[in-house]
Amino acid sequence: MNPRLYRTLAATTVVATLLLIAVGAFVRTTGSGLGCPDWPQCHGAWVPPLERTAIVEYSHRTVAVIVSVLVYGLAAATYATRRRDRALVQLASMSVIVLLVQAYLGKITVERELPPWVVTSHMSTALLLLAAVSAMTAIAWRDDRRTAVITPERASVLRTLLVASVVTYVVLIWGAYVVKTGAGTSCISWPGCSAAPTPFVDGGLAQTIQWVHRLSVVIEGAVLGWAALALRRQAPGLQRGAWALVWLYGAQVLVGALNIWTDFSAAARVTHLALAATIWAVLIVTTVAAWYGEASEDAQPTSAGARTRTHEEQSAGA
Repeated sequence: MNPRLYRTLAATTVVATLLLIAVGAFVRTTGSGLGCPDWPQCHGAWVPPLERTAIVEYSHRTVAVIVSVLVYGLAAATYATRRRDRALVQLASMSVIVLLVQAYLGKITVERELPPWVVTSHMSTALLLLAAVSAMTAIAWRDDRRTAVITPERASVLRTLLVASVVTYVVLIWGAYVVKTGAGTSCISWPGCSAAPTPFVDGGLAQTIQWVHRLSVVIEGAVLGWAALALRRQAPGLQRGAWALVWLYGAQVLVGALNIWTDFSAAARVTHLALAATIWAVLIVTTVAAWYGEASEDAQPTSAGARTRTHEEQSAGA
């Protein structure tokens, strides 16, 4: 498979995975999680009945099948044409394993009638799958020009991006838990919470869960801003990643407020999660791009001891 086609396949898989996460959010917000009470069939048939919840739930399964085909196809293309590229092979293997785990969790989610811990785990694996295919896309974009940039300055940037990625992942997982426990609608005002004006003192458990989510989003904004500042003196591509993170975070906060202002409309809730997942994907791509920089991008002197490694050296374990 030629590099251009491989990159297209990888990018398409990322987009399809984002769509799968968005459709999953629509299933949850519309209460259609048990629209098909069995798995993999729907009401004992391969064609769902003409009922709204069944059609919504089955649409999620249909997109999941499309994503599965793309992930398996990307993995097969990697094993067949890029088996010497250790990073791509490892990520391809990870994506297949995570996809299998996600499918199993989807099965027991239905069989056990949507317990919060299973639903949250299902979301966490979807994000891991998105991370794997996003990383593959970023690596494929570099292709043979790829080098590992090893400088003290770049190492500091990478640590910042790693912290931002971990915080964002935790915020996303907690957000899924908030929705599943019903705490998402426990505060009907923004940015404060009229039902619990003083965080962790007023209100009940639902308001506490909601306040944890809101404050964690503030922390996420701080670390994303930190990451954007760390990227401001890097190569142009990394600077664009920084701006994307800033704008996406701002849009996510605005849509989070729209959840309140639109009385928790399905459109606002789905868009909120879709933007959060996109931030996660952009973080992964930016982190990989920061690690695998082109030598020409870092041609200017940085720090003593700076060096790069080609992907051939990495594959050989140099």
